[in-house]
Amino acid sequence: MSTQIKINESLVKYLQSVGYRSDPIIDKLEEETAALGSISRMQIAKEQGQFLEMITKISNSKKCLEIGRFTGLSTLFIARGLQPEGKIVTVDNSNEFLPLAKKYWDMDNVSSKIESIIGDGLEVMQSMIDRQQNFDLVFIDADKNNYLNYYELSLNLIPSNGIILLDNMLWSGDVADNNKKDSRTNMIRELNLKIQKDKRIDFSLIPLSDGISFIRKK
Repeated sequence: MSTQIKINESLVKYLQSVGYRSDPIIDKLEEETAALGSISRMQIAKEQGQFLEMITKISNSKKCLEIGRFTGLSTLFIARGLQPEGKIVTVDNSNEFLPLAKKYWDMDNVSSKIESIIGDGLEVMQSMIDRQQNFDLVFIDADKNNYLNYYELSLNLIPSNGIILLDNMLWSGDVADNNKKDSRTNMIRELNLKIQKDKRIDFSLIPLSDGISFIRKK
């Protein structure tokens, strides 16, 4: 019987060395984001971005929604994976890092595929539902205390076979530490259990970087 290997620091370094194909635009955006200081932890790992791009391609997605943009790395990867006529709508409650994101979107010639909305993610999603909008793929990487709400709203924005991807579902390992009882950790634990039992979907929890839940609506 196959077992889960233990991921130690040396294995993480190995995965980072061979699990991502270096790209000058992506590497430069990551470097500029890292220069922002501790807040740079909000950025997805490049290996995750590569995974997002591949899933977008495999699913032939034409309409994608992202909740939580930060400096636009995940947006860029998804935009790269879109069909030629595809579009990604990215939502964030702040425009602070939008100029930085746009600089690299322009550099990569994907800006025409990206619509950026500044607003509350939950409110924007509910408005989209009210207007009967739908998407092929939804990527969530926003405030963890609202993850359960984002998940439920996402299910109302995708058709059968639509995809939801949720970042940070292992939450630096805190989800497995019974001593961690803060609201964000508890929310992610609650959502992981809900997803596991939810008969509306198929799923896989993938230990890539900080954990990605890969969900298909039945």
